Amino acid sequence: MNFLITDSFVKIEILFLLICLAYLAFSIIYESFSIFIIMKNIVKPKRIILEDEQIKAVIEEKLEQIEEEQLSDETPYVPETSQDKNTEELQDNKSEQEDLTKDQKDILIEIARIAQTKINRWEYSDAKAKIIEWLSIDKFNKQLNILLASIYEKDKDYKKAELIYKDLIVLNEHDPDIYLKLWFLLSIQNKFEVAFEIYKKLHYLDKANMEAIEMLANIGHHLWYYEDSRLFAKIFLKKNPRNVDMLYLQSLNLINLEDRIEAVEMLKKVRQLEPYNVKVNELMDKLLLEIELAKNFNNQKSE
Repeated sequence: MNFLITDSFVKIEILFLLICLAYLAFSIIYESFSIFIIMKNIVKPKRIILEDEQIKAVIEEKLEQIEEEQLSDETPYVPETSQDKNTEELQDNKSEQEDLTKDQKDILIEIARIAQTKINRWEYSDAKAKIIEWLSIDKFNKQLNILLASIYEKDKDYKKAELIYKDLIVLNEHDPDIYLKLWFLLSIQNKFEVAFEIYKKLHYLDKANMEAIEMLANIGHHLWYYEDSRLFAKIFLKKNPRNVDMLYLQSLNLINLEDRIEAVEMLKKVRQLEPYNVKVNELMDKLLLEIELAKNFNNQKSE
């Protein structure tokens, strides 16, 4: 008890009280300063904020201009009519913008590299702003348009990406990569009929493209184009005779074309590769039974 009334203890209590008062004073000053800054920014925003808003407005204006130009053509895509009036207009506009200087071309290459880096970092807004800025100089630059379309894809704005790829195909009709990108978008939107025509065009340009042949067989079957699907599956199987999925697909095509005997032969090949495939075995047993019943019926009819 004597320690509690000693000079040393009193001094410690006084020091602790002063520390508490100092902390309280600091808190009051800090809160007051914070409120002052907030009120100042509300009444008179910083110039940099205004500048950012102005930049954003300019970017949005350019984006709207490009989107309006892209959306101006609402006609469906038909690969066989690439020399129509719209095509000529696109190619005329492209020829007007082909006379770029070497410095401009170098800058465009660098801009594309920067935009790709920003896309990889998920900085889509910054990448889009860079791309749109330089598309005003070279509207039909393939690399920049592909990057812009890829951003629209990531934003799930498939319609805009589709329009970009359609314009690119008109101007780069022998580029298989653009056809593949467009088909992917069409498939996402369940536009299988148009996707089928896209792959037919790609197959016409590149007969050796096995991806196009495989997709034509699959999409054709999906659309009930069984004869087309059968023909493309046959081409694919010449190069890939042990592809189980395509062998099974071909058996389904033959069943729908009422050629059960050939379908059984396809299923036998599948069973050699996958002897314990229950689905294949059940389908094969069903077909053999149907063939036997049909044979008996024909015999009875002939008698």
